[in-house]
Amino acid sequence: MVRRMTDEHITFAERVKQLRKESGLTQQQVADYIGVTQATVGNWETGVREVPNGDNLLKLAEVFGLNHVEFMRTGRKAAHGSTEEAQLLAAFRVLPKERKLIAIKLLEALNLNV
Repeated sequence: MVRRMTDEHITFAERVKQLRKESGLTQQQVADYIGVTQATVGNWETGVREVPNGDNLLKLAEVFGLNHVEFMRTGRKAAHGSTEEAQLLAAFRVLPKERKLIAIKLLEALNLNV
């Protein structure tokens, strides 16, 4: 079982690296599981490529035994938004295109009623 992160000021990149190390995995092992290169995992860990998209995010979370929402929780509020906004964005990113369109229409309808 992977130990949960408690640091309130950890970035996504730091979280990926720490979870990987706590799991006893190499970057290459994580890359092989997800189907990307070791360099890509390295970029996620350094913040060069901030957040994996789509299926890669789901697979990365799975490597560490977390769902994608738990995985995206870093404890730090984004410079331009809250943790809740980051969680919503992560959930939105993994939706199929047709569900994204439905979510957008729903949000637009909710905004009109404010």
